[in-house]
Amino acid sequence: MDRQKLEAKLNHKCESIWETLGEFHSRLVRFNPPTIKLDARLWRCAGVNHQEQNLVKLGYKFFLHSQKYCDIMVAEILPHEIIHQADFNLFGVSEKNCGHGANWQMLMVQYGLEPKKYHSMEISR
Repeated sequence: MDRQKLEAKLNHKCESIWETLGEFHSRLVRFNPPTIKLDARLWRCAGVNHQEQNLVKLGYKFFLHSQKYCDIMVAEILPHEIIHQADFNLFGVSEKNCGHGANWQMLMVQYGLEPKKYHSMEISR
């Protein structure tokens, strides 16, 4: 799948995740879901949320690696990063624990995911 089509699908999925989070926290409807961009330079970190810019960058190379990694990126990493944005929008600047504090963990559990900080996918440069 080409990069632009994949970004479009990920942004559509982001909207769905954002709507689900809004069911738990109605204040989120005041905020737009983050924009999803693919970044070929991310190879160790699968994703990063730039809260002030309302932007999530995902490692494009992970989507190219294997179908298993692609599935993990959509099912776990994408919501993980979107939930960082929801945490910021709802509660302000993330707690010290690298943004993986109590509010983020609560949102992850509400969404149905284990609040893990790290992934186990590996790719080479």
